Order: sequence, then structure tokens, then C-alpha cells
Amino acid sequence: VFGQTPVEARGRLGYMPQHLHFDPSFPVNVMDVVLMGRIGKGMRLGPFRREDRDAAQQALAEVSCDDLAARSFSSLSAGQRQRVLIARALVADPELLILDEPTSSLDPSIQDDFYELLHRLNEQVTMIIVSHDVSFVSRYVDRVICVNREVVLHSLSDVGGDLAALFSGDNARFVDHDHHTRKDYHG
Repeated sequence: VFGQTPVEARGRLGYMPQHLHFDPSFPVNVMDVVLMGRIGKGMRLGPFRREDRDAAQQALAEVSCDDLAARSFSSLSAGQRQRVLIARALVADPELLILDEPTSSLDPSIQDDFYELLHRLNEQVTMIIVSHDVSFVSRYVDRVICVNREVVLHSLSDVGGDLAALFSGDNARFVDHDHHTRKDYHG
């Protein structure tokens, strides 16, 4: 990763898990969760510094959750939790943000807003998003990496729309894995 071992590069990565397992009775507020993303970022023993708190507040503002800082994490909706977890990843100022099925627990009615947030954040940080949501893939990404016994990189121009009409009423597009459109990724 970045020409380094994963251990060496981990400070340059942000990660949002698909599922967060936590004890809802644990007394942690939103600010505390976001500050967890600063652990290991040159942090010394003792309380968080002012710059850590400022960075956490800024990360919450970037995901439109700055008004939730004092709220209990367990009281949040699934969409709010996802946004807070992205803020936790962003607060470490990563060069690469990895999101694992970021909409898996979201109501379909709020997924578009969430994708718009990711699209906006992608202007400042490179993202890898693991998703089975083909409509997302077709509307918001530049390239698609398909994994099924082999890894194949496709530019968005390799994605066709004809097959989508058979499976979906929206504007989803599917990737043609024809070997004539195959692109090998070397970088």
C-alpha cells in the first residue's frame, strides 16, 4: 500500500467497517467515537489535545453531524452512525479511505443522500468502496474493480447500460467482463 507494507502504511489509511459491533449501554458520545480516529496519530498519553478536538469537530462538520457531538452514539439512527464512522475515519486525515458496504444498514430512502456525501468527500480523499450495489457503482465512481476469482479493473466507459434494463427500472449499469474490454491494473 503506497509502496509500503500494510503496517507501515496504516497511518495513511482510513477505514469504515460494514458493521460496528458495540454495546449500546456503553456511555460513549459522538465526539468520543470520532476522537478514537485520532488514536495513534502522534497521540501521547493523557487527554486529547485541543487540536484533536478541533479536528474531530471539523470531521463531524464535513459529514453534516457537527450538531450531534454531545449525543449518545447509541441514540443515533443508522444513517447518522454511518456518517459518524466516516468522520472517525476522516479525522486521521487519511490519503485513502476504505469503506466496506457503507450503505448495508441504511434505509434505501436515505442512500442517495449518503452517496452524495461520499461523492463530495471524494474530492478531497481517494476512496475504495466495497459494494454490491450496482446502481451506486454506475452513478458515482470513476473505475470499477470486479473480484470473482480474479481482479479486473474497468473504467466507467467499460460499463454498459443495455443489460441493466433487463434487471432494473432505474439507471443502473452492469460491467461487461468480456475479455476484449479487460484492463489489467498495474499501479
